[in-house]
Amino acid sequence: MTVRVIAFDLDDTLWPVRPVIMGAEKALNRWLGESIREWPAAARNMSSIRETILENDPSLSYQLTELRCQCIAHALHLRGYEKARQIAEEAMAVFLHARHEVDYFDGTESCLSELSTRFTLGALSNGNADVRRLSIASHFSFSFSAEDVGAPKPAPNLFEAALSETDATPDEVVYVGDDPILDIDAANRFGMRSIRVINGKTSGKEGETEPDLTIEYIRDLPEAIERLS
Repeated sequence: MTVRVIAFDLDDTLWPVRPVIMGAEKALNRWLGESIREWPAAARNMSSIRETILENDPSLSYQLTELRCQCIAHALHLRGYEKARQIAEEAMAVFLHARHEVDYFDGTESCLSELSTRFTLGALSNGNADVRRLSIASHFSFSFSAEDVGAPKPAPNLFEAALSETDATPDEVVYVGDDPILDIDAANRFGMRSIRVINGKTSGKEGETEPDLTIEYIRDLPEAIERLS
């Protein structure tokens, strides 16, 4: 079957996520520290607050923006701030701005530019990065997060959304990701073809299935798609 659609995981597939989140958390805490005198003390209970919130609403485990916002608001509420939710939302705007200051893996932008002229490209992510806020936005025809569809990978919801959006069949879609379980196993079980991107990783967890192809770097993707096609 001909490849019509290429869907991508985002974090650790198109850019390294750890430095992005570290930078966003630094920006968030700097803003809160400058705005809220008692924030350092309030933040000490954040782990237990997060656990309590997730116990009360497990679905927040994949609603990452709302989860973090509720944690901040609850911490401020415990300190007596009446406008805790408003402050938390302002803080999250700071976090999300920094969350989208990404440094792409080498070749990402040229790879997407080339592929978007021949295929429909989309993003399917468990995280809260939004390609529409990035310089690569013009290459993507659709984007869904776990929060959008009500469940994270490896559940099929994200893949179902992609098929509904593109009117494609599973074997017309190639899913590209770095995670052997959340990306490769999930896509394979849904009937899509899969390509795993190593991006310099030397070890990690193993999945139960094998990708159709494995590439070392995202810049190698156009050649891999040609091999699948």
